[in-house]
Amino acid sequence: MKKNIAILLLFAILLVLVATQRHMDMVPVNLMDKLAPISIHHIMGTDILGRDISELMLVGCLRSFLVVIIAGTISLSVGVTVGILTGYFQGNISMLLQFVTDFLLIIPTFIVALLVTAVFGLHPVSAGIALGLCQMGHFANHAAALTRDIKKKEYISILHIMGYSRPRILIRHILPSVLPLVFPYFGSMASSNILQYASLAFIGLGSDITKPDWGTMLYQYRVYIVNEPLLIIWPSLGIFLMAIIFQFLFDTRKVETS
Repeated sequence: MKKNIAILLLFAILLVLVATQRHMDMVPVNLMDKLAPISIHHIMGTDILGRDISELMLVGCLRSFLVVIIAGTISLSVGVTVGILTGYFQGNISMLLQFVTDFLLIIPTFIVALLVTAVFGLHPVSAGIALGLCQMGHFANHAAALTRDIKKKEYISILHIMGYSRPRILIRHILPSVLPLVFPYFGSMASSNILQYASLAFIGLGSDITKPDWGTMLYQYRVYIVNEPLLIIWPSLGIFLMAIIFQFLFDTRKVETS
């Protein structure tokens, strides 16, 4: 219950930040105020172009969050749907869906995202779609295995005898049983998406270096790691904290103790 409240608060805070953020794609440059120390006006200082680090971090957070939401929504919704259909039905439909799932599992996610962003440019939407489509195989495989186990339960056989339709059984009984067991995997995928998006931005293939992504910040500031280490520390800390937060909030598995 506490985690559910924390998740809702996280989403609410980020929505407020999105609504109030003035510079979604660009932070003003002020060369007269470059490399300013931490102060009331610049709580994280400024970079080599005089841009406020806190604003860069905020925009980078929003862009990374957008990637996580798009990729997670696609992989979770499509993957669970395909997995349930694969596990429930038999014959050619199941074989075809299982082939698609296995094909997605053997494709390197990062390579596909790299190719997509190289063609369409690195943007949270394109990166999120590429990551989500590639990662839905993991959700589908997990959901299919769970569906096969649930299908063997006695109450499912009773529902068939009572004349319940297949769509009703899938939506009203199997989906509510599968989803809670698959959903914790969202946290691991979210952490992976954050790291992969940062990696894509760091490489800079198909991206605009003026976009305030955390990976882009690491690429731009890498040469100042000795003289101005905070320039590297801030985006690294942002990537680390966001990955840990998503992992903590969505991983609801309980550790059994003897």
